[in-house]
Amino acid sequence: MPTGDPKTVAPERRLVGDLLGRLAVDVDAIGVMLGRDGANQPVPLRLFRPEPLTVAFVGDWWTAQVLLFRCLGHGARVAVEAVDAVNPAAVGTIATMAHWLALDRAAGGAGDRVWRSAYPGGDEPAALARPLLRLRDVGVHGPERRPPTRAWETQLTVLPRLTPAGVPVLAGADVVLVQRLTQPEAALVGSALDLPREGWSTLCTMRNEMVAAFGGGSTRYVWLTPTRFERQLFG
Repeated sequence: MPTGDPKTVAPERRLVGDLLGRLAVDVDAIGVMLGRDGANQPVPLRLFRPEPLTVAFVGDWWTAQVLLFRCLGHGARVAVEAVDAVNPAAVGTIATMAHWLALDRAAGGAGDRVWRSAYPGGDEPAALARPLLRLRDVGVHGPERRPPTRAWETQLTVLPRLTPAGVPVLAGADVVLVQRLTQPEAALVGSALDLPREGWSTLCTMRNEMVAAFGGGSTRYVWLTPTRFERQLFG
């Protein structure tokens, strides 16, 4: 994954909201737009389904914002569990709770699009038109809670880097999204997902704005191709 880039972990005071107004990588027209493939074709990803889903993401703050913002654009509500540390890097998280909650304003919400997981509205049943994303940014070990059990509910665990402690999160996920990795991280992903060894090196050479999507024995390499508005919001 990119290293030495200020986008990797949320900066202490940056609030993006100030700028507004089962084991398969299913790709179809009703998914969240992930980006474009090598042939410049759109790649929508079904992150919300009639059955509960678990997703793991290994990458940086910039990409996490883009992914979450696109889920919000898909109509999702987001319940966040995050470690509210001043310095996310010191505790192995991507961002503070304040950074995640600021995305509510970026999506035009009033505290009703992105909230702390304890918010009462999080218990409202999810539906096709109002899916629920439970975002976990709790450290490199991942969450201790059990995965969701309700329809149209997806748990997204975000990891700023991959260590052996985070391997169970990937191994137990229905969909895995990763950015460029170090060689040790690529080896961990390969082991967790039982990938062919010859494909590990590709995970170390992806460009900054690419992700690899895994599931069901398939792999998709996708360019995020941020929109002009996303560039304005997230840099």
